[in-house]
Amino acid sequence: MHDLPRPRDVIAAALRTYRERFWRVAGTAFAVFGMIAVGDALAGVLVVDGHLPRPLGALASLGAVEVLAMAGVVVYAGILDKVVGAHLHGHPDLTLRQIWAVLPVRRLVMADVVLAVATLCGLALLIVPGVLIFTLWSLVGPVITIEHRSVRSAVRRSGQLVRPSFRLALCLVTVPVMIEQVALHAIHYTEIFDHPLLPAFLLNGLLGMVIGSVVGLIEVVLAYELIARADDATPAALGFDADQPSSGAHADDIRGA
Repeated sequence: MHDLPRPRDVIAAALRTYRERFWRVAGTAFAVFGMIAVGDALAGVLVVDGHLPRPLGALASLGAVEVLAMAGVVVYAGILDKVVGAHLHGHPDLTLRQIWAVLPVRRLVMADVVLAVATLCGLALLIVPGVLIFTLWSLVGPVITIEHRSVRSAVRRSGQLVRPSFRLALCLVTVPVMIEQVALHAIHYTEIFDHPLLPAFLLNGLLGMVIGSVVGLIEVVLAYELIARADDATPAALGFDADQPSSGAHADDIRGA
């Protein structure tokens, strides 16, 4: 592993991408996180108003909401992978429809489930094992998309990338994700608003624009940087042809920090 990227350079690259691809990054985050909150609020309304029987109806609605949320977050994370690749590394600049067509959604969902279950098991054993597991495997999603790996291979690869830079990943990925989760779940819309669907969409969408999108960009930028600096990194691993010059205006901005 070569010298690690500096945290401020990773954050700067993420924020630059946020500014220069604002509508692609923040606009999509607004829609995705807003719709997730609408689904959560709708399930709450149906249970509170007695439209769904308890406890089976409540459990079924909760499961459906979690599946929706997982799918939305996974797709959004994949979009960020492609946006960062195009903006900083000269990859093809795809439309949202083209990104959807090439995203390995099934593998990303499976990896998300593996990460969530492993983290919960670790947290159940005390807090520290859960934090360790989440941090080591935190880059599994970007690795799947960037290096086109299977779930098992991506889990192993994430551990290889993160292990020499554990504190960096802990500070730039794990802690921000925890803050993001607290912020996104801090407002109980059904308890505050009589008609919670529109407030849930607007407020959670704004939180997604401001927090979720930036946290996601930092994670993806870090993944690209650690892959590029790995001893076994190849142009193919980063998704572009070594014979073609990078067209990204900032491709080398955070190299050699």
